[in-house]
Amino acid sequence: MRAAARTGGRGLLAGIVEFVLPPACAGCGGAAGEEVRAGEGPVCRNCRLALPRVPEPSCPRCGAPMGTGEAPSCLDCADWPDQLASADAASLLESPARELVHALKYQGWRGVGDFMGGEMARRAPCDARQAEVIIPIPTSIRNLRRRGYNQAEVIASALGRSLDKPVLQCLQRRRQEGTQTALNPMQRRANVRGAFVMAEGFADRVRDRRILLVDDVITTGATLLAAVQALGPAEPATVVAYAFSRTVPISLDL
Repeated sequence: MRAAARTGGRGLLAGIVEFVLPPACAGCGGAAGEEVRAGEGPVCRNCRLALPRVPEPSCPRCGAPMGTGEAPSCLDCADWPDQLASADAASLLESPARELVHALKYQGWRGVGDFMGGEMARRAPCDARQAEVIIPIPTSIRNLRRRGYNQAEVIASALGRSLDKPVLQCLQRRRQEGTQTALNPMQRRANVRGAFVMAEGFADRVRDRRILLVDDVITTGATLLAAVQALGPAEPATVVAYAFSRTVPISLDL
């Protein structure tokens, strides 16, 4: 009886706390109590519906929006290696996607990554669905210690569960040269060149497989190119990249 009373008391207390301080949405800060109770994660339905799609027309290879005019070729991926077949994103990095990425990376809101992975699965293009193995982009040891998790790994795990695909943490980040945020495309590539290495014992699990590289955001593709370079010696059949969100290419901003 006492145990039941204590259990009931805790349930009542939790209900009071939720009534006074309902769970907030990571996107807009509004109430997300119903979504949390339903196991849908800390993102309200309004923000779910408001996630902006990448505008068309876009490059069929790198997914970069190309505006309203026709382009004879895409300068953003013209020099990509043949091994990187395509790159896609589930959303454009505008509100509320920007706030969700910020909550996951800088506010310790790990549950947002579960939502991202599920949303990516729901919007996954054919190339992503045909992949055999999911590999998350690794973060630096410094960020891992500060944040407590690798945001790409959290997203990849949720995506893997939804698509029923294994997640292989076979890449390691061996150096970190500061943030990419304020760098131009050429500087970004130089900053991450040689940043990743394949961990020992994984080559046979990558060779001749269709690989899906997963990250939170695609900006210029520099990080993806560095990861593909690290995977190259293992000779995967093909590599496809997929992120929760992507920015408008810097070339378009200019």
